Amino acid sequence: MSVVVAAIAVLAILTLLNLLLTFGVIRKLREQELTAVRPPVTLSVGARVPDFTASTAGGDVVSVAALRPSGGLVAFLAPDCSGCQEQLPAVRSALAEALDTPMAVLVVVTRLRPESAHTDNEDTDLVAALGVADSRAAIVHEPLDGTLQSAFQVAAFPGFYLVDTDGRVAAVSNNAAQLPELFPGRDVVSVGR
Repeated sequence: MSVVVAAIAVLAILTLLNLLLTFGVIRKLREQELTAVRPPVTLSVGARVPDFTASTAGGDVVSVAALRPSGGLVAFLAPDCSGCQEQLPAVRSALAEALDTPMAVLVVVTRLRPESAHTDNEDTDLVAALGVADSRAAIVHEPLDGTLQSAFQVAAFPGFYLVDTDGRVAAVSNNAAQLPELFPGRDVVSVGR
């Protein structure tokens, strides 16, 4: 009889352990589901870019007004972003193409890690790798959730926004290869995030 009681006790303990593990798995799945269902918040195509001002690395002031005369490309990049590093050739190509047009080019460099985990050389190396260090591109360095990121409601890095001459978002993407043709006069289309 004592063997039957011991077997029942072991089964009861195993059942309770299984129940606890099942609840833990369900909780983790719910957390993942909630984060996956929530769409990223970002300025959508057709939205007006809010007014902003920021200082470039050279000390100039940029604003939404600088993007209006001929439109502009705004690129949000981070040296500690794996997606930014993977897309570096496509980003460099898109920026070079944009610089061959009259449109304004604004590159916003930020960090995803805390300030203590980087060197200033990483920012300089990223700008050099993009080929925009000695160009007419405006380069702004700002902390995570800075002025420009807040204005464009950047949800993920890298982020690319084409702004039309009315100060509205003409296209938005997290993939530089998906940006529409940048030459003036060509149709600008919405690209998926």
